[in-house]
Amino acid sequence: MSIELSLFFGATGAFLGIVGVIVAMKKDSKNQGATEASISSKVDYIVRGVDDIKLDFKDQARKIEAHNDRLIRVEESSKQAHKRLDKIEGKANEN
Repeated sequence: MSIELSLFFGATGAFLGIVGVIVAMKKDSKNQGATEASISSKVDYIVRGVDDIKLDFKDQARKIEAHNDRLIRVEESSKQAHKRLDKIEGKANEN
């Protein structure tokens, strides 16, 4: 009878050990899934931030291009105004 009890308790201990390992693996799996979900959401947040920065950068580039075009027109207008002033000064000096 003592051998039977020893075998029973040994088998029960092995069974409980296996069940404990399985439960621990499931907990680790759940924790890993939660961690991966958290990382995934953070990466998505970063991606949205980068997309917003790209849009802002493109908008700034468009504004700079518009300012460059306006500056070119102002420089051309200034050049024409100087030519007209030079003509007026030339006529004033002749008189």
